[in-house]
Amino acid sequence: DFFRRFYHPSNASLSIAGDIEYDRTLEMVEKYFGGLPPGNPVQRFGQYASSLPGRIELEISDNVTLPRVYIAWPTPPGFTKEDPALELLSEACSDLGSRLFMRIREELGLAYFVGAQSQPGLTPGFFAFYAGTSPEAVWQVEEELLNEAGKLRDIGLSEDELRRAKAKIIGQKKIARQDLGGLAVTMGLDELFGLGYDASDHDHEKYEAITVEQTRDVAAKYFQPASCVVAVSHPPV
Repeated sequence: DFFRRFYHPSNASLSIAGDIEYDRTLEMVEKYFGGLPPGNPVQRFGQYASSLPGRIELEISDNVTLPRVYIAWPTPPGFTKEDPALELLSEACSDLGSRLFMRIREELGLAYFVGAQSQPGLTPGFFAFYAGTSPEAVWQVEEELLNEAGKLRDIGLSEDELRRAKAKIIGQKKIARQDLGGLAVTMGLDELFGLGYDASDHDHEKYEAITVEQTRDVAAKYFQPASCVVAVSHPPV
């Protein structure tokens, strides 16, 4: 039942990149996929909350070697104009010269690793800070991560942070497009998600257009301390 519902031509994209013979390729596509029965496109993947009723705190015993702190905020479903700003915030908070690394690891010596992640999707996505630390430093790392979120809400990224994040993301995406497999995956997913197969042709324009003020506004909108999930995973006892 699951296969029939989701795996059919009306709910799929097929992308091919490279030096191909078009007629021969079309013939093979029709041979191997032409017999698939049609179906109805899936419009929704269920009901998901895009906001939190308040702050949620979790402690989890997990298969980790050291405690890990995660602080996450939900972001809206679909792909929005705010996604590039969130991705730039994530990149600027994740490299070895980032504000999180310099403050929490280098200056305070509280973390073994620290960074951020932005994950959009068809269902509500999330933005998260994370760090690996020692048992005695968990509460302080949590406090520092929330403090950094507060600074982003108040000021946003600096001009230098934003410039470096743009250069890295745009460079990585250009490199990824040089690999035919990566190009095919990008085109296929963009088409499947309704962005258009050629959406990545304009990636650099989206990132270059983001301003310091926009990073501040997006952070102020989502990084609210009263509406987040704080999760700490501990090694098993």
